[in-house]
Order: sequence, then structure tokens, then C-alpha cells
Amino acid sequence: MAKLVAVLPAYNEEKHISQVVRELKHYIDDIVVVDDGSVDQTKALAEAEGVTVLSRGYNCGVGQTTKEGLAWALEHGFDAVILLDSDGQHAPSEIVRFIDKYEQDHPKMIIGYRDYRQMPLFRRFTNTIGKFLLSHAVGQDLPDNQSGYRLVDKELIPLLLESKEAGYNFLVEMIVICLAQGWEIGWVPISTIYGDERSHQNAWYQIKGFTRMCIEAHRKIKAAEKERKND
Repeated sequence: MAKLVAVLPAYNEEKHISQVVRELKHYIDDIVVVDDGSVDQTKALAEAEGVTVLSRGYNCGVGQTTKEGLAWALEHGFDAVILLDSDGQHAPSEIVRFIDKYEQDHPKMIIGYRDYRQMPLFRRFTNTIGKFLLSHAVGQDLPDNQSGYRLVDKELIPLLLESKEAGYNFLVEMIVICLAQGWEIGWVPISTIYGDERSHQNAWYQIKGFTRMCIEAHRKIKAAEKERKND
């Protein structure tokens, strides 16, 4: 059996963190909460649940926070990391789908894809456009490029840690880095859950950053394909 750890980036999630961690304990033994400089009780509540809590005391963004969790897992000898949100958007019970897929096929990355038809209208529109643009950029269909419910194999982690992306664009770059290596991505269905969570993304930053990522993704994938042909 692979040695797996669940990593939860968290920023001001005092309303959800305790319940998410408690439910998660039923499905996986090792859990790490990476606090991104929360100013509420997120860190204290996570510590009260008896799980590992990493905290730098100031905010850096979900990309940097995720990388810190990945680095910790690699340093502590885990075979793979399962990333999920701490705001209740990801059902802890569905972590078994990632574990089963990993044990069966051992992909370098697995992403949980949602049913876009169940999203609020505005989210459905923006996510659909984003999915189309990135799929076109990398030359293959990506069922869901924004989902943060993911499994990452230890072999992929060192490459991800080289990324300079600190914010949400890191989720996109994870996909590009994996595909540029010639590794296929595994996909598992997950529930489409929206509650009272608020997005921490700035709209203009997101649009500008995503456009840049798509352009870079196309360039990196083409360069990687050319290099493999030359080899």
C-alpha cells in the first residue's frame, strides 16, 4: 500500500476546517493543514484536531501554500499527496476514489472533475471558457482544470516545487508541468459543491493570469513534444 497524506491549504476557514478534518480522519491517517496566514481561528482549530499544522504567519497565496505542503510530504517520505480544499467544497469521503485510482493505475497526477451543469451559472460560464482555452492550449481535452481536489505522485513534486507561481495559477501550471513530461493525467468524478464560501481570487488578476498561463502552456507543451521527437 502506498503511503499517502492529505494536504489542506487553508485561509480563514474557521467555519469549516474542524468538520472537514474530522470527516477526513475516517478515510486517511495522515493529514496536514497548511495555514496561509489566517487572521481567524483556523490554525488553532486545526491544531485542536491533532493533525499536523504548518503556518508561516502571513499570507502568500494558495500556490505557495500548496507547494509548502507538497515539500513537507516529500521530505517526510510520502508516496503521494492528496490535495483538497478546507472550505467544504470537496467531500472528504470521495478521497477513496483517488486512492483506488492511484493504486490501480499509478498516474503521476489525478484530478477530480466536476459536473459543470451543477455549477452556479456564472461559475459554469467562466469555468467552461477556461476549460476550453486550456484544453486548446495543451492539445487535449481537460475535463476540469480548476478543480483543486488532486493527487500528486512524489515523482512529480520536485518539478512542481520549481514553479514561481504563488497564486491560483499554480493549479494550471501543475497540469502543464505534468503533461510536458509526457505523463497522462488520471481523472475521477467528484461532487459539485458550492456553499457559502467566498472566492479569494481577484477577477482581473485571474483573467490576466489565466490568459498568460494558456499562452505559456501552449509554448511549453510544443517545446516538450519537439524535444521528445528529437530524442
